[in-house]
Amino acid sequence: ITDMEDSQQKAIAELRTREAEKAKAENEEDMVRQRLEPKLKAWAEEHGQKKQLRALLANLHTILWEGSGWKQVSLADVLDDSKVKRVYFKASRVVHPDKTGHLDAEKRFVAKRAFDALTQAKVEWDNGKR
Repeated sequence: ITDMEDSQQKAIAELRTREAEKAKAENEEDMVRQRLEPKLKAWAEEHGQKKQLRALLANLHTILWEGSGWKQVSLADVLDDSKVKRVYFKASRVVHPDKTGHLDAEKRFVAKRAFDALTQAKVEWDNGKR
């Protein structure tokens, strides 16, 4: 019985530790969100309209962190449709949530927002609104 009670107490302590870590991460993300949201919104939107995929790709370097592995591309580099696809997939690899899980909260937040904006722009681009 004492072994069972000990294991229950240990499980409860582990659960509380995980919940505390999750709450801390959420608070940290909220602080990052408040600080970076205007910059990311300016990158993704213009006059309330979502920017096109080509514009997002050409300006991605302005929001990414140092050492992200992203090589800046110009708007001229993404004029051809096949190059747009290629650059989009390269950008996806840099900011994909599965690839940024090990980064700090600020970089994860930037990557998540960039990935979401790029994905939405790619859907629009695929639907013919190039």
